[in-house]
Amino acid sequence: MNRLPPLIVFVVLFAAPVAALADAIHIDPVSQQLSPSHAAIGVAIHATANTQGQQEPPHSTGTPSYARTGGGPPEPPVSPTISSSSPLYRNAHPSGPGTFWYPPAGGQRCMYVPGSNGVCFNVTAPAKSGPAAPLVNPAALAASLAASMDLRVGGILASPSARMAGLTGAASWFWLSPPPAGRSLSVSLGGESVTVSAVPSTVGWSFGDGAQLAGGLGVPYRPGAVPSAAILHAYKTRCLPGDQGHDPYVLSSCGADGYQVGASVLWSISYQASGPVTASGALPSRATSTSIVYPVGEARAFLTSGGGR
Repeated sequence: MNRLPPLIVFVVLFAAPVAALADAIHIDPVSQQLSPSHAAIGVAIHATANTQGQQEPPHSTGTPSYARTGGGPPEPPVSPTISSSSPLYRNAHPSGPGTFWYPPAGGQRCMYVPGSNGVCFNVTAPAKSGPAAPLVNPAALAASLAASMDLRVGGILASPSARMAGLTGAASWFWLSPPPAGRSLSVSLGGESVTVSAVPSTVGWSFGDGAQLAGGLGVPYRPGAVPSAAILHAYKTRCLPGDQGHDPYVLSSCGADGYQVGASVLWSISYQASGPVTASGALPSRATSTSIVYPVGEARAFLTSGGGR
C-alpha cells in the first residue's frame, strides 16, 4: 500500500478594513509541495476594497500557521531573490491586470496572482554604481602562476657510479640528468595575457662529507680533458654500507649506505604581461633539489716481505 506524503494544513488570512469587506472577498484553494516528503494544503482568503477605482493591496495578519499532520518539521520553500531596481519589481502589475505586489510578514514582497499561490521574493538592494572593476593585476596573476609551476629536477648521476662506489683520493664526477631546462607557463584572464618564465641559474652541491660547491648543472663524464663545467669532488674518508657504528674512522655524516649527495637548483623567475596593462618584472626565485646516496670505498696498500720465488 502506497503511503501518501505527510500534509501540512494551513490557512492564510488577509484582512481589509471592515467597511470594505463587501467589495470583494476571494477564497482560493492552495496547495504546495514543501519537500520530497511534505506537502501543504489549505485556503487563502483575500478581502479587498476599491477606493476611487484603485485596488488596495491585501493586508497580512501575520505569518501563516501550519497544523502538523505527521512527518518531520515542515520545510518552507526557498524564495527566489529580486532586485529592488529590476523592471519586474517596479511594475505595479507584474503579471498583468489583477496582479500586484503586497508585503507579507517577514520582510519579503509577494506577487498576488488570482487563481494561484503567487510567488514571494527576497528583495535585494540594487548593485551600487561606481567605477569599472579594476583590470587584472599582472604581477599578482604572475605570482600565482609562478607558484603553480612544476620546477622539479631530475636525478644525479656519478662516475664512478653509485652502484660501484667512489674511491677515496680519486675525484668523483657528478651531473644532473636530465639537465633542467628553462620553462614557461602562460594564462589569459580578463583580456590580459601573462607569461611566466623560469630559468635555472646556479646549483648548490653538497657531497655529504661537509664539502659544498656553488656550480652549474654539471656535464656527463667523458674521458680526456676535464671541461670547466664539470662538477668534481675527491673524498678523503670512506663511507660504505655497514661502516656507521662499526668503523670508528668514518665521519658522523656517513649514512647507513653511503654519503648523501645533494643538488639544489636555484630558478630565476620573471614575467611578461600584455593587454590592457603592459608590464614585466622579476619574481622571487625558487629552489628545488634532488639527491642520491653515494658510497665511497678505499684502496689500501700493504708492504709484505719477499722471500723465495
